[in-house]
Amino acid sequence: MMGEKIKKDIYILNRWDKTAQLYAVLKIYLTYGMIRPSEIIDMKITDTDEGNDKINYINVVSKKIVINNHKNDRKGPKIIDITDQKLNGILWKGLDKYLITNHNNEIYTCSSSFLKMFKNNFDNHNPYDLRKCISSLAIHEGDADKINQLEHNQGHPLNIILKNYNTYNKKFENHIKIFL
Repeated sequence: MMGEKIKKDIYILNRWDKTAQLYAVLKIYLTYGMIRPSEIIDMKITDTDEGNDKINYINVVSKKIVINNHKNDRKGPKIIDITDQKLNGILWKGLDKYLITNHNNEIYTCSSSFLKMFKNNFDNHNPYDLRKCISSLAIHEGDADKINQLEHNQGHPLNIILKNYNTYNKKFENHIKIFL
């Protein structure tokens, strides 16, 4: 599991390798909600907004995730504030690189290859399983702020989240612990 790997090597998050990349992706998912694989597979980490109006990127200076190419939102870029300072510090290690790369340090050419890698690293679970866990937990806990954040970040209104992603009703902590 990711948590055990990091405990054994405390410097693992000081370099931008596959483990640090997966940690950052997972931390984004768990903190801000599930971003679609198609939106994350070519996400660049940068320190400027200039020249990035056609790509999805993370600006570590302004502490924002900017999704210019979003499936459900055609009203302009979706912007997610990075409030987790530890995550932002880790993202600095990947400055001018991509958030997640394959074993050849190249961006994933399609979502399915990213999904396969994710499943291989997280006990055969995919990001959509995680999305269902996070959505179900927020609804179960009645956390209005988290639900509003999920609506914004995932690009779905509450009725869609309730219909399609509120699938776990018991032992939420056990489902989320699978990923940690």
